[in-house]
Amino acid sequence: MLASFEDEMKKSAMGKLEELISLQQQTAEKVSKVESKKKHLAALQAQIDNLEAQLDLIKKERQDFTSSCATEARSIVEEVETETRKLDQVEKEAADFLKASNSKLQETVAQTEEEVQMCARELFAVVDRDSKYKEHIPSNIATMKNDLTETTRATADMHKAGLLGCDESR
Repeated sequence: MLASFEDEMKKSAMGKLEELISLQQQTAEKVSKVESKKKHLAALQAQIDNLEAQLDLIKKERQDFTSSCATEARSIVEEVETETRKLDQVEKEAADFLKASNSKLQETVAQTEEEVQMCARELFAVVDRDSKYKEHIPSNIATMKNDLTETTRATADMHKAGLLGCDESR
């Protein structure tokens, strides 16, 4: 019985040894799978870290670009405001100049009309004197007609010169 018990123990030990070897093989396979999965997870973590670094870089670039755009926009707004103020000043100066020019034109026209009236009175006076002297001095009639013609031309030329001077000042 001892021998049978020994055989049974050997068979049992052998079964346990085979079971142990099988379990060791399974454990080795599982350890290998776990190591493979660890390597895969490490590779995935490296990819995640790389993508996060790229994302951080993109965020920083976006912030820099946004900041640059905002700075440029402020600069453009300031330039537009400055140009608007300059344009408003030029428009005001142009309006003031136009107002002054119109006032000067009206003054010049009034002065010219006054001069024309004065010349016309002088002309009528000359004609009147001419009529009176015509009776007394027939020989001077031709001379006075020439004087009258010259006076008329001079008056017209003065009037034209005054109007041309006025047109040039515009």
